[in-house]
Amino acid sequence: MRFLHTSDWHLGRRLYGRRRENEFSAFLDWLINILDEKKIDVLLVAGDLFDTATPGTGAQELYYRFLYRVGNTGCRHIVITAGNHDSPSFLNAPGPLLKAMNIHVVGSADPQKEIIILNNQGDEQAVICAVPYLRDRDIRRIEMGESADDKTHKLLSGIEDHYKLILEEAREKRNELEQDSEKKIPLIVMGHLFTAGGKTTDDDGVRELY
Repeated sequence: MRFLHTSDWHLGRRLYGRRRENEFSAFLDWLINILDEKKIDVLLVAGDLFDTATPGTGAQELYYRFLYRVGNTGCRHIVITAGNHDSPSFLNAPGPLLKAMNIHVVGSADPQKEIIILNNQGDEQAVICAVPYLRDRDIRRIEMGESADDKTHKLLSGIEDHYKLILEEAREKRNELEQDSEKKIPLIVMGHLFTAGGKTTDDDGVRELY
């Protein structure tokens, strides 16, 4: 299978008050061409599809028209997770309809929905851990008298624990599938996170973020 990963489209965002629908439309046209030319099987979109939780009609039209057009390429699956700019409920709303088109949307934290098995005509081909942006309420219980350091520690621990939980369950599921099918099945983890203290290096033309 061939995968393409993308994120942070921020559809609807303005630049100094100027509308940018033509720019977003050109980007999505380009992405459709890439999916077709590179014969991509699975498109992974890791959050911030929209710039606000209440996107305008123009941004929504670009989004849904793009999803429809993907069906005319060789891409068989789309996996979408929410970012911190997205509304979980907005993305989740058309979920059942989109799933019928092999478009899997995870708008809010839910371990039962974050592990997605991609298959083609009943043949399991990949396991995806689709983790959306984890909000405070998803991973931390508020307690009276806690300090800012306590809050930060709980947030970091909650994020780590959530990813560990999803990954452990996904590995178990993959092992079961591999035993049944007697073939190796790829496991991919995707999410939307902030990075604190990141640095970039450029050594011998290879650029890394760590």
